[in-house]
Amino acid sequence: MRRLLLIFLFVPLLLQAADAPRNGPRLGVGMATITAGGLLNWNGLPKVGPLGGWAWEIPWTEQASWLIEPMYITKGSLTQNAQLKTWTSVRLGYIEIPVALKFSLRPDPGGIFLTGSLLGGYWINGKQVVRQDGKVLYDQKYILTNAQGRLQASVGVGLGWDMGTSAFEVRVQQSISPFSTIIRGQNMVAGLHYTYYIPKKKAARKPQEE
Repeated sequence: MRRLLLIFLFVPLLLQAADAPRNGPRLGVGMATITAGGLLNWNGLPKVGPLGGWAWEIPWTEQASWLIEPMYITKGSLTQNAQLKTWTSVRLGYIEIPVALKFSLRPDPGGIFLTGSLLGGYWINGKQVVRQDGKVLYDQKYILTNAQGRLQASVGVGLGWDMGTSAFEVRVQQSISPFSTIIRGQNMVAGLHYTYYIPKKKAARKPQEE
């Protein structure tokens, strides 16, 4: 846990020191589910939760760049048992460090872009709540003693629109490693991301000598 937090704090400082051309806060909201296996399978209703972090864009080619985006993201699920009239809510909080390849559809700045990403995540908290007719039957926090079970790898694809200092992206990501050896489901999140890139300060012009 301490190592991941150090990485989470060290990566932004390293990128900031590298003077990345574009960087800024990244906020959004995700709709999550826990599938029973398979790719892009939806189970139950969407579990809505926040996400947020910081984004750096590092140019690679004229139309391609790398995105480094350490963030906190909420995963989980919301399912109903119609026979028992119960609702089960699962919330899982992760610290993730996505590394995405961004490809703009035109060489000019701005416009539509596509992303493909690999995401490394570390589970930090979570709980399960079961309700029946509005009454709480079960409310329990998850406890993982196995550090390996906290790690999760995911892949993601996205479609976005770049507009100067702002960028919007719809990204779908799915884990490729299970939450634990007992809970074999895969986490999937469809999120709407917004990034505000802080404008760089223009260098002051030196007065011309007469």
